Amino acid sequence: MPTVVRYATTADPTHWTSIEAGRPLLDAMFTGVKDTADRAIMSWPSKPGGAFVATCIFLREARASGRLAHATVGYWPWREGALRAARSILVNPDDVACTSLNAYNDAKKGEWQAGALAHQSLCMLEMRLRDLVRSRASSTTIANVKSIVIRSPTLLETTSVFAPGRQKGATPYEGAPEQVLRRVRKYTSMGEPNAGLVEHVGAVGDPARAPFVLLGLPAAHTSEGLNRHLGSSRIKQHGLDLVVADLTRVGRSEIHEDWEKRLEALLAAIDSIEGRRPSVLVVTEESFVQRRAFRLLKGHAETRRPKLKAQQLGLYLEHPTLLGPAPEIPSEIGPITFQADIKDASLAPLRTELVTLGRRMREEGASYAAEAVSRTLAFVRRCASLPLGLTEAREIADVLYDEDEEFDAALRAMFRPKMVLSDLLAACEVHPTFANDIRIAVQKIEAKVSMWEQDTPVAAKLAELLAAPGIDTPKTTVALPDRRVGEVFLASDRAVHYRCAVVDHRNLASHLASEAPERLVVVGPTPEAIQALLTTRSSLKTAYLLGDASGSALLSAELTSIEVIAAFSAFAARARALIAALKRGGSDEALDQAEAEFSVASVIKEREIDLTQSDEAYRGEVVQLTMQSGLRLDYRPGGEILLLSPGELRPFERIQAREVEPGQRILVLDASIREPLRLAIAGSRKSQQQLAQYHARIAEIYSKTPGSTKADKARRVLEKMREIDPSTGDEIDNIKRWLTADVARPTPEGSRAPGAARDWKRFLVFMKSVGVDENLASLYWKFAVLPARSYRAQEGHLFNQRVVQFVLDPESTGVWKVMQGLWQQVMESVDVVEEVTTITGGDQNG
Repeated sequence: MPTVVRYATTADPTHWTSIEAGRPLLDAMFTGVKDTADRAIMSWPSKPGGAFVATCIFLREARASGRLAHATVGYWPWREGALRAARSILVNPDDVACTSLNAYNDAKKGEWQAGALAHQSLCMLEMRLRDLVRSRASSTTIANVKSIVIRSPTLLETTSVFAPGRQKGATPYEGAPEQVLRRVRKYTSMGEPNAGLVEHVGAVGDPARAPFVLLGLPAAHTSEGLNRHLGSSRIKQHGLDLVVADLTRVGRSEIHEDWEKRLEALLAAIDSIEGRRPSVLVVTEESFVQRRAFRLLKGHAETRRPKLKAQQLGLYLEHPTLLGPAPEIPSEIGPITFQADIKDASLAPLRTELVTLGRRMREEGASYAAEAVSRTLAFVRRCASLPLGLTEAREIADVLYDEDEEFDAALRAMFRPKMVLSDLLAACEVHPTFANDIRIAVQKIEAKVSMWEQDTPVAAKLAELLAAPGIDTPKTTVALPDRRVGEVFLASDRAVHYRCAVVDHRNLASHLASEAPERLVVVGPTPEAIQALLTTRSSLKTAYLLGDASGSALLSAELTSIEVIAAFSAFAARARALIAALKRGGSDEALDQAEAEFSVASVIKEREIDLTQSDEAYRGEVVQLTMQSGLRLDYRPGGEILLLSPGELRPFERIQAREVEPGQRILVLDASIREPLRLAIAGSRKSQQQLAQYHARIAEIYSKTPGSTKADKARRVLEKMREIDPSTGDEIDNIKRWLTADVARPTPEGSRAPGAARDWKRFLVFMKSVGVDENLASLYWKFAVLPARSYRAQEGHLFNQRVVQFVLDPESTGVWKVMQGLWQQVMESVDVVEEVTTITGGDQNG
């Protein structure tokens, strides 16, 4: 009898739910086991956060449904970090026990239980979980939450997972009995010696005997590098039923641009397996990866005998998680009239040259130069799609981001061609072979960008459109590609009198759902904006797409995938209409896809993260942690770190940097997780309340400051500031902004900016000048201003402290519920410490 299994997360352990949101992915796995055909499935518009969790759930569902008596599944490419997300998923112990009870009592079990596999041991172990369910029934509410986490097994410890052996000549897969119900056995009576489970644990942790196993497959460069694992005794005795190739962004994080060659090696190795060849299911979340992976699958399908056609599938995910009910896909959505203007033919040859040059660099191993070309392409796209001229953008950025530290300097560089192109010119010395090509490209870019000082092509089009009758109204929204560009645009003279709303592409979908504008102007269309346009169910009637030939990367590939994949058929009509509008507007499909593939493939992760600074220059001892991924983290010795500890109510515990040891797993605050966490912290109830208190005080200060106009009040405050600190410069424009922070327009993401000085020294002088003492100013700074801001290198220490407090705070549970998938993303950001070094204080770390 099939059992419906319920799942929860360690972030919200009382909310048990189904796996119906990810059901199409599981169905594709079951079908692959049956017919052995290869498939590529793309998740859209949200991302699943890696395919390892889905693979573990497939094995759990295969047993619970009774569809498979036993299963052997390969997961590729294997990486240590893949395990982490499965630690954050809880499996309902009653459902697991019920599944095994049904299997144990099945009158026909002799027909399907293979004698060599430990079915009896698996049943005995899992049936004991029912005792744990009974033992927690009388707990209080608070104790019960902790009891659920401790007594409910995680998805990882209920899956027999075996990492591939790396050393030549060693056993391909070693036993792993320690992972079997590890937490449950540690914290409950199941781990006691007299529990009688030692033999069963050993059997379920044996790759040759466990009925359902997941075998990690290494990301080898050649098929020979996989033969030892594909020839393991487990596969020889019981076959390989399915191989899941994880080509999500997380899944290919350690193979980067090499993924195509390595996928080719995997397919070649699988093709050579004797006997029944297993199905390969490629899981993707980006259209250009889907297209290239499917091309490889089709090529191998042609050589199979008998031929089996490769298939292309889709997984419609409304939220970035496989857990929860199935999304309601509309049978029909209202039409939107699309108008596109992205013509600028003069940029096409320049883009072609840059893409060709970058590909040559990558193929010849010049990764540094290829990365510089990728950043240059991004700069050209950003400049061409600016909603204002470069001169005005620079002037505003110099006011908004006026600190000397790395973060503000990087934001100012967004609008300075020479600062961006300096990296590309520096590549001439590292790779002299490309020096001449680089210099020619730089000259062409400088000549082109110099024409955009007063107005970019898009800025002129946007101004013309908003000047048309009936366009600039509260029913119109302007969507800009980047939140930073939005901040600069809102501070410009041209935006002061606009009545339309402004939002960034990342938050466009939620804006359309909550505000329901009638007209939308998308500046510099991106995949995020296209996804929002295709899926919105709001009353949007007209969408204008403004860009130029350098700003439409990825769009054609994105739309083509939506148009041809049956799972997204509800949105196909809109996709076709948008494709037609882009073609009329001048989109170059072949060039867009080539540029998109090169740009994404060339991305290189940051190498160092400094979490020691806190406004003042820190020169004390520094604990440097070198991670398995190659990243280096710098902490103060007393800096707080989140150590992975799956046995606790939260799977993290707080330790100091001086206590970290090699081999431990900690949360790494790299670029991929900082912004999502910042948004979560800024959106928490506590942060919003504290920012509201600061803004209320600012409103009181403004009303009491002498002066008939805003400028008069600012001049009076400036006089006071110079009395306190004579070195205070001309801060009139900044002071006007600080004094009116409570009435400033919302940021593009919908929240209100703190509207305060960028550094503590100037903030304190301002606060003192308006009658706020240092102690209260410090509270405003730490608990109202900083939590609402993005990560800055100069505030790395305080940002890290806020993250630690937020992740461990029980009140954060509500945020995890709203931002679905964030907890899994946090777990994916855990890395292993390989080396710990302490650097003494002094100039070397200043």
